Amino acid sequence: MAVEIKKYIRIFKLPQDRHQKVINQISEETNADLDFYTLSIFATIIITLGLILNNNAVVIGGVLLTPLVWPMLAIALGMVRGSIRLFEKGLFNIIKILLLTLVISYLIGLISPFKEVGTEILTRTQPTILELIIALVAGFMAAFVISYPKKSSFIAGIVIAAAVVPPLCVIGISFAHNNLEQAAGAFLLFIANIIAVVLSAAFFFYLAHFKQLESDIVKERRKGHFIWTIVFLIVILIPLLIITKSTIKQENRYRLTRQVIITNIDEASLIELVIKEKENTLYIATTLRARNNLNSREMDRLISLLSDNLESSVNLQVTVIPTLQGGKIIEEEVVNEQKNENNGDVFPNLNK
Repeated sequence: MAVEIKKYIRIFKLPQDRHQKVINQISEETNADLDFYTLSIFATIIITLGLILNNNAVVIGGVLLTPLVWPMLAIALGMVRGSIRLFEKGLFNIIKILLLTLVISYLIGLISPFKEVGTEILTRTQPTILELIIALVAGFMAAFVISYPKKSSFIAGIVIAAAVVPPLCVIGISFAHNNLEQAAGAFLLFIANIIAVVLSAAFFFYLAHFKQLESDIVKERRKGHFIWTIVFLIVILIPLLIITKSTIKQENRYRLTRQVIITNIDEASLIELVIKEKENTLYIATTLRARNNLNSREMDRLISLLSDNLESSVNLQVTVIPTLQGGKIIEEEVVNEQKNENNGDVFPNLNK
């Protein structure tokens, strides 16, 4: 069994000449030169505007421009090789881009006339364990595709999957809107993504047998980097698991509420549903289209059903938009009379 595992692990092993090319590429791409800052600035502007406008396509376009994936790979490779120069280079460049992105997104959020928060922002303020898994896979694949020349064209997809700049922009926008709760959620997502990408990329570089610098100090440094990264990952996991559990619970509430309402109100279609919890009571506000308004008996029955299904006290507010059916039935005899008057032509000659 152990022999088979080693066999599969060895498939990622790279030749030594390829090792040096990967190291040179990561080191070069991580340089904080004019190109690096230019791409970072314009990517931040595009992503921030896309978030404010709630436009996913614009956000993705901005993500494709950001070079932040390279400093993360530099940290990962520096951890595996024990290279303090490469590790610090990647870390300091991430800090620089972090500060630059926060300032730009904050200023844009401050001067923007659009203050309404859309789904593009909200989805990045409630991270779950799934986002962490995506970042872990993205980090491993990022290290994989740059290690194989024929796979380097896939780096754009990896950058999108490992998007760490949008949460940073959300933090800046949230500060501009004075919403610290949103900023905290986005910061949690940013840190989780950074740690996950770095750790999984480092795992690939380890499997690829990148040569490690040999000295007692380097070995201790490398060991310390891995231990602290894993510790941070475990610490991040705690709030992510709590948020994931809360999100699943809220999704179940929405599903059950929709099911109860649609099933027990004739010819109803749900337009809007908001559920909030306060002091162990669920406050449900819903807007729907239906043929008739609800009377007090129907409301009591609906509240009772919701309370039983949701296992909680319920305060329900229902707004009904009435739906009307219109039309006119023309008797066959009237149609025949019109045909006779117009010589068999239902539509008379309008030119006469």
